[in-house]
Amino acid sequence: MNPDIQLRHEVFAQLNWDPAVFGCDVDVRVKDGVVTLQGKVASESLKVAVERAVRRAEGVTTIVNKLTAAADVADCANGAELPGVER
Repeated sequence: MNPDIQLRHEVFAQLNWDPAVFGCDVDVRVKDGVVTLQGKVASESLKVAVERAVRRAEGVTTIVNKLTAAADVADCANGAELPGVER
């Protein structure tokens, strides 16, 4: 399997494993070990949590975090679980 495809699968496995970011709509692109994240998440803390989850994937050399924090928590399925956030 192509190493970039394999790394992309590993990144998604980490995102799906981490309950803090599970359900967030994140586009993941990988080229030569460089992981680029795009999309919207509910808050700045989720943006950081997504990056932290991605760093756990073996083979990541660099993360380009282009995620934006959205005012509308509906962009992330688990937004209702965030402290101080109501739907």
